[in-house]
Formats: sequence, C-alpha cells, structure tokens
Amino acid sequence: MSVIEPLIELEHPDEVTRQASSRLEHAMAGARSPRTVLVVDGEEVEVPHALVQLLLHAVHQQAAGRRVRVVSPDSDEELTPNQAAKYLGISRPLLVKLLDDGTIPARTLPGSRHRRISVAALEHYLDRKVNRRARLSAAMNEIADAGLYERQD
Repeated sequence: MSVIEPLIELEHPDEVTRQASSRLEHAMAGARSPRTVLVVDGEEVEVPHALVQLLLHAVHQQAAGRRVRVVSPDSDEELTPNQAAKYLGISRPLLVKLLDDGTIPARTLPGSRHRRISVAALEHYLDRKVNRRARLSAAMNEIADAGLYERQD
C-alpha cells in the first residue's frame, strides 16, 4: 500500500511542485500493492492507481512549467469564444471564422448575439484536426516512399 501524506505549503509554488513530483515518484516506486491511500488531515482515502498516475503526470507537467487542465472530453461545460480560442490555442478571429462556417458548432444565448461553445465540440474539432494531420502525413510518406517526390532546391 502506498501512502502519500499532504505536502507542506511552501512560499514558492515551484518548490512545492518539485517536492510533490519527487515524493509521488518515490511513493509509487516503493509500492508493494496496487492499493493507494491518500492521507488528508489524518483521514485515509483509497484512490485508484490510475488516478495517482494521472496526478503524477499532472505534477510532472506543472514542474516543467506547463499548464495543466483536466477536462472530460464529453463534458457539457460551455465556454465563451475567448475561452474557447484559448482552449484551442488559436486566435479569437480564427475561432469566430470556424464558428461562422459551422466547423465548430456553437449555440447563441437567447435574446443575444453571444455564443457558447461546448467543450465536447472543441474536443471533437481537435480530434478531427489530429486525424486529418495523421492522414496527410501518411499520404506524404507514401508519396516519398514511392519515389514520386523530387526535392527542388
């Protein structure tokens, strides 16, 4: 059984993240069973191993200076256009174009021009984008492998 005690709050959040990462890795490496228990204010809470792995991944990302956000891809949460653009890592004008042409569905608030975009719609768009890129890459590799591509310098 792995036991992870709560971390002591430090003045510098980066140090907390590094310490959390180190302690989680140490606890997971020394685990002798698949059972993991978090101890919060003396109360034990058993959590699935997969959740601890997710937490460890999030801590690693944060320690590397990356932002971490856990969102269910089929969430019914809705975002404003500004939030949606930030979520996708694109400009607001590009997002508006994608909304206007129907590439990403959105709903208009009653009696208003303001729109809301579901997280599920954004995740669906991202999945399509990744699949499109993978197909394009595979096609380009096939062309190169067949010797049909001549580089022009």
